[in-house]
Amino acid sequence: MSELRDYQKRVIDEIYETWRMGKRAILLAMPTGSGKTRTFSELAKHFYDRHQRVLLLVHREELLWQAKNTLEKTLRSPVGIIKADQPMHLAHPVQCASVQTLVKRLAKQEIDLGEISLVIVDEAHLSLAPSYLKILSYFTEALILGVTATPSRLDGRGFDRLYEALVVGPSVSELIWRGFLADYDVLAPESFLPTEEGIRIAGGDFNSADLAERIDRRYVAGCAVDAYLRHAHSKRCVVFAINLDHSKAIAERYRTAGIAAEHIDGETIPKERQAILERFRSGETNVLCNVNLFTEGFDVPEIEVIQLCRPTKSVALHLQMLGRGLRPKGGRKALVIDHAGNCLRLGGAKAERNWTLQGLVEEVPELEPVVEVFTEEPITVIAKPQIDLPNFPKRRVEIYETDADFYNIPTHTELETHLAQQTYRQPTQSRPIANRLSRSPLDSPQPQPRPAAPNRKVATRPSRKVSSTGRSNRPNRQLSPLQKVSKAAIELAEMLENILVWVWRSWFPPKRQKIDVSRKYKRQ
Repeated sequence: MSELRDYQKRVIDEIYETWRMGKRAILLAMPTGSGKTRTFSELAKHFYDRHQRVLLLVHREELLWQAKNTLEKTLRSPVGIIKADQPMHLAHPVQCASVQTLVKRLAKQEIDLGEISLVIVDEAHLSLAPSYLKILSYFTEALILGVTATPSRLDGRGFDRLYEALVVGPSVSELIWRGFLADYDVLAPESFLPTEEGIRIAGGDFNSADLAERIDRRYVAGCAVDAYLRHAHSKRCVVFAINLDHSKAIAERYRTAGIAAEHIDGETIPKERQAILERFRSGETNVLCNVNLFTEGFDVPEIEVIQLCRPTKSVALHLQMLGRGLRPKGGRKALVIDHAGNCLRLGGAKAERNWTLQGLVEEVPELEPVVEVFTEEPITVIAKPQIDLPNFPKRRVEIYETDADFYNIPTHTELETHLAQQTYRQPTQSRPIANRLSRSPLDSPQPQPRPAAPNRKVATRPSRKVSSTGRSNRPNRQLSPLQKVSKAAIELAEMLENILVWVWRSWFPPKRQKIDVSRKYKRQ
């Protein structure tokens, strides 16, 4: 098994220190893709080495098998499974249990797990549900560790009723900067939901039925396919839809456009679901459309594009959807196509957020200023050395666009450079140097030379032939790119100045002052 990263070791040390302080239940918050499963597997190994029993709670089948594989690689020992239609091996010290199966078997007293020393709750933002609380009530002496990427609930309830302390891991920005997560760009075309009027709020989020009624699924499917063909063609993409009808309509529209796409949801048969995921991992399927199925624990590093077609007010759901595409990609960026306006409404994954046991705090409270009495002393001015630092270009973190054509708005410098280059490349008519200096293109044509006197010889002007030793035989001077741009910019500025002067004189001709002669020369 791979070695732990430094931040994983740090959070493990903080967890042990918090337990030593007498706090039994701890909530660990780490971003999606930071290695939460690897972290709590290492903690489970510590208990396993001390011959203590560990119970892991998960709520989905994909999470169950992923956690089981990681635990077995870390422990180098088999792990028991508690799930419907699966044989139980309760003798194993570490057990992975499905929440739905375990709560029923505990209620019916069909299972005895013995003395559990540690209970790990995966996706702990769900741990306030009645089924989780019922299971935890059977293990009153065990230590509890909840693990989640988003310690936030829509109903407004905090986690302090269950957990006593919060341990926060690194931020998404730090993980991207260190290369543990992939950076990303966001394309935000016109939102499917320009206004929230008339949309009911159910449980802190938009009502799905109102969203489906407001947003036409055919329009959504057409926009999604057009954006994919324009910006992400042949890349593997996961689409988050509003409901089943929207998801199926989007998948059908992709197939009509000749793109291999499939729909998958929670009602899909497990064997068929596994086959669909295998086809997506192998590249046989390019687009997967789903409804809230891949928001948690879907670990597929091959995802290159995230397409958001489901508006939401939930920061937790929004970050879970974005996190599916942030697995490292060998230095390549991920692409987020946000048709729902979620990134503009809730911010990107790299936005700084203040997580607490009471949920997400939008603003950090300001501390009251402390008034101190002090005596004034003369201030000694120390000259600071001047350090010339290079002007590094600013790194573009996120791209937000609001038009449907996804055009990047050029900066002022880029626009000036482009205009200067276009002007410099325009062909100009070659004229003799003397003519260029003596007249402009707007001047009247030159008069014909006067006829010579009859008795006077007129010396004919020799033709200007280029001699072998003449000036034109010398090699042309090569201008550097900077000189070319400067020259073009000067010519462009002169041309614009002439145009502006002409426009000003045309629109605002000089007014002549009228003089009243009778008043000026009136006799006294």
